[in-house]
Amino acid sequence: MSQQSNQKSETEVVETIHEAIVFGRLRPRERLVEEELSEQFGVSRHVVRAAMSTLEQRGLVTRRPNRGVVVRDFSVEEVDELYEFRAILQAEAARRIPLPAPQELIEELQRIHAEYSDCVDRMDLKQTAALNNVFHETLFKASNNRFLAEAIETSWTRATAIRCYAIGDPVMLQQSREEHRSMIDALINQDRDGLVKACVSHIYPALEAYKRAHGGWNAR
Repeated sequence: MSQQSNQKSETEVVETIHEAIVFGRLRPRERLVEEELSEQFGVSRHVVRAAMSTLEQRGLVTRRPNRGVVVRDFSVEEVDELYEFRAILQAEAARRIPLPAPQELIEELQRIHAEYSDCVDRMDLKQTAALNNVFHETLFKASNNRFLAEAIETSWTRATAIRCYAIGDPVMLQQSREEHRSMIDALINQDRDGLVKACVSHIYPALEAYKRAHGGWNAR
């Protein structure tokens, strides 16, 4: 019974910290102190250590000498390489989605997009973020290569501390909604080039926001 309770607590710690990074409540290089987290969540330090290991595996935190666990940050080179990698993956997935696209795929994306748009209008950021994930998972799963889709999801998670700089920005949320619409339209119109372009360009506004927040460096 106690083992099940600890397992549940570990999951709660992981998801709460993950969410805090998504929404920018925890920023890159911010320390995660084991003792403080143990008190905050009312769990043992063993549970906190296990949660930190899970977050480290996701690429969300890292261990630094003399500092302990901190929210993952990236060098200029790492940021550019990560986004280059994401662009390569998403372009390849877009090339593999069959055209004409299955009608059930288009209808599912339209349904998700309608819910997403409603959440954007209401500025329901938590549900907006969740539906954004579902939209992309649904789209890239249609590439019919599970390992490619998993690689996209992994790189998406690794970029969480970068993407958080776009969360809550009304202008960027509107832009994201328009870009989702462009992807659906490209599927409907059987526009391969437009689909690839939309899937790649969609990742860069958040990167530009991150670069601006850190002084900028060759922002696209």
